[in-house]
Amino acid sequence: MLLHGGGRSMEDWRLVVPSLVEAGLRVVTADLRGHGRSGPGLWSWDAGLKDLSAVVDDRGLERPAVVGHSLGGLVAALWATRHPECPLAVNLDGHTNPIGPFDGLDAEAARAAEKTMRDFLESSVRQADDSALARLVAELGNLDLFATYRAARCPLVVVASAGRGMVELLPPDVAAVFPAYQRGFANELSAAEAVTPLLSVVDVDTGHDVHLEDADRVVRLILDRLAPEAGRTS
Repeated sequence: MLLHGGGRSMEDWRLVVPSLVEAGLRVVTADLRGHGRSGPGLWSWDAGLKDLSAVVDDRGLERPAVVGHSLGGLVAALWATRHPECPLAVNLDGHTNPIGPFDGLDAEAARAAEKTMRDFLESSVRQADDSALARLVAELGNLDLFATYRAARCPLVVVASAGRGMVELLPPDVAAVFPAYQRGFANELSAAEAVTPLLSVVDVDTGHDVHLEDADRVVRLILDRLAPEAGRTS
């Protein structure tokens, strides 16, 4: 089961699907609510998971592996906390709001960095004037990502990109503190991996769109971990 990122559609998986099908896997893609050909709907994690369950049931899938990019990757991670029968869940570079932790900053500088990030997010939402985006940003802020990782009940792989090209897209004040956020995030992710046997982290030297920049790597990652399942059709 392949899930796209925010603002995208199932078409995002065009480079990955053929290789997975050739390897003998049955592949299903879906547009998340409010995206692509899905109907409009405000985002919530429970709603996203219920939508996914509905697709799984409708397609008659049994124990599907769930792989998602960005927003879809967060859904995959949450799926892993509720479905111990799942053979594999993969989050391709899915993150919550970048408001911390910040590595290498003293307490005052960390508070200032958090304010910079929050101001940036709030400004972006106001400028977009989009209630669906505002709801999504709020939901991202409400998700405790590392607690989600530690609660995994099935094998969960988190693919963390190097974020190439990200800083160049940010306003100067945000770009100045973003590396400290990236380091802090990496530290927290390593700490979660160290205490969570079912969690493994894979670092890749790409930008955020891992599945588009290095589709072969994503395919290998999935097939290597599903080798015992490769002959199955569910």
